[in-house]
Amino acid sequence: MTRHDAIRILALSIVVGALAAITLPGNAMGVNMPLLVVALAAAAVAAAGAAGLRRVDPADAWMAPAAIGFAAMTALRTDPWLVMLDLLVSATLITAAIATLGGARVTRGAVGMVMAWAIGSMFAAIAGVAVVLAAAVRRAPSDPAAEGASGEAARRRLPSIPARAKPVLRGLIIAVPLVLLFTALFSAADAVFGRLAASLLDWHLNLNLEVLTAQGVVTAVVAWGVAGLLALGAAALPSFTGTVAPAEAVSWGPAGVPASVAVAVRQPLLGSVEATTVLVVLDMLFVAFVALQVAYLFGGRDTLAASGFTYSDYARRGFFELVAAAALAGSIAVGLDRLVGQRSRAQLGASMAMLALTLVILASALARLRLYQDAYGWTELRFVVLVSIGWLAAAVVATVVLLIRNRTQWTLHALTVLALVALAGMNAVGPESFVAQQNLDRAANPALVPTDGNTGLDLGYLGMLGDEAVPVAIAALPLLNASDRAAVETLLDDRAWSLKGEMQGTGWPSWNLARERMREVLSRWEASR
Repeated sequence: MTRHDAIRILALSIVVGALAAITLPGNAMGVNMPLLVVALAAAAVAAAGAAGLRRVDPADAWMAPAAIGFAAMTALRTDPWLVMLDLLVSATLITAAIATLGGARVTRGAVGMVMAWAIGSMFAAIAGVAVVLAAAVRRAPSDPAAEGASGEAARRRLPSIPARAKPVLRGLIIAVPLVLLFTALFSAADAVFGRLAASLLDWHLNLNLEVLTAQGVVTAVVAWGVAGLLALGAAALPSFTGTVAPAEAVSWGPAGVPASVAVAVRQPLLGSVEATTVLVVLDMLFVAFVALQVAYLFGGRDTLAASGFTYSDYARRGFFELVAAAALAGSIAVGLDRLVGQRSRAQLGASMAMLALTLVILASALARLRLYQDAYGWTELRFVVLVSIGWLAAAVVATVVLLIRNRTQWTLHALTVLALVALAGMNAVGPESFVAQQNLDRAANPALVPTDGNTGLDLGYLGMLGDEAVPVAIAALPLLNASDRAAVETLLDDRAWSLKGEMQGTGWPSWNLARERMREVLSRWEASR
């Protein structure tokens, strides 16, 4: 990727990000969604150019129009689940369409290759912008023969930057959007940090943080992902395990499988000094945020009271943003490690520091989630978030080990194994029964609820839980007060009545252990009344 290509990609991504900032905040989903998809498709074509259009397999030409069509459904329908499904399909199709500009074959591609391009597209949206920024600030190679004596004389007249300072400056330029992104996440997650950031912005730049968050941050976040996808469509993102030859040099076999691909040794795209500079700047931001967590969230109610926030208002927010920040931190550490040719000890140390601080951030997210659960009870979503925090903590530890052993090419494998283990654990526990048990215990024993928490049983949510919650509810009936017991019995009666119709016409192919156990326990309960 040339410097000119990188600057064009960044400019197009900022335009799409600005359009998102104008049409999304404060507006319901409607014509803004197809407008953004059209803008993204147009930007991808502009970034890829004629060469990108020549790389597209004619069999894949349907995907971009289909993506626009499904996005247009958001202007015709209002059903939340249908609209969400339309947007998911539209996002998948437009991402695949952009990948075809880079040489991917989807319609006639083999399953394994399609999955590889899908994973690459997701990674590009997160980490690809680092490659684009590195190329944009990279010093273009000079041609002494073309410059001649006049060019040499002009260089002598211009003030020069010390050679050692140039990679630091490039690293600082790359760090700027990362600092803005993490500052936005930390400000949304932490009231004290947000107020501190707002005061600094007001004092230095006279900016309104709310306006910055609603407009500038939306622009930056959208442009971040768009830049990576545009680089993918322009065939400007190299493989992190090898640099693959351009799509024009690939001979395609049957079913879209490449018959021959020239693979070269991976070339460094970023210097170790630039990478270390980025990591050190982020470490400084992480230290400031962690210091506030230690002082306020982990410091106790009295310490926080001095800041003017109540303990509950401070703690019951931000764990989603902190989880996102932790995921981004790990991606940046691994991505920078793969972008440099020969890493230095300073880079490794800065990566270790950021990942260690990330573990503290995850601890903060866990503390906030626990306080939220103590106050309002459990939901399946909060259970999944809890598992996600555990998975991210294990992923950070695995990343540290792989960085130390210089084996970051196995990061995706490690994360996949950890995800499978987490999923297996969730199946072993059973989210529905676990959540129902925890909430019924709160109702049976109000002492489990903190003084500022919501006591009582959320019958509406209990009724939304599935078959695995029924045996738990029946077992908890003797422990509930008369009012809650009567309400739960009404829910059970409704469930028993609905089962009479469900049981008709069901045969052995529909057998399910949890469902059969629920029916057995519910039948015994009805017979005992």
